[in-house]
Amino acid sequence: MSSLKYLALATLATTAFAADAAKPDAATLERGKAVYSRTCIACHQPTGAGLPPVFPPLAGSEWIAKGASIAVRNITNGMQGEVSVKGLKYNSMMPPVAGVSDKDIADVVTYVNNSFGNAGPVVTEAEVKAIKAKYADRKTPWTAAEYEKEAKEAK
Repeated sequence: MSSLKYLALATLATTAFAADAAKPDAATLERGKAVYSRTCIACHQPTGAGLPPVFPPLAGSEWIAKGASIAVRNITNGMQGEVSVKGLKYNSMMPPVAGVSDKDIADVVTYVNNSFGNAGPVVTEAEVKAIKAKYADRKTPWTAAEYEKEAKEAK
């Protein structure tokens, strides 16, 4: 077999392994579902559909697709003010979620990223710690306007 064929096979194997590694395992999803059930379900509902016009959906939310940082910051500090989700405006307060560990946050964000029709990455405890460390001085809830400004500045 030529070295080109070996390279192609190695690339395919590595790609397949990376794709499998990026999928959450059943235990992570089960832990994430348990955290969701005790901390998120009352507002965001068992289906992730929320309670329009009060609590926004997580199912198919463009905010979920923006990455783990927003979810981690919302869990840690809460979110307030007007936010548009899937074309509808919401203006409620999400309080910070008390009593969750960094592992709980990683698991629940991974669960939401991979439930309700969402397809997102696995979030690790190390990523949660890094996000929390970056914004450690923050003591107040976040707003959609802040997230949007941050996204514009990053471009």
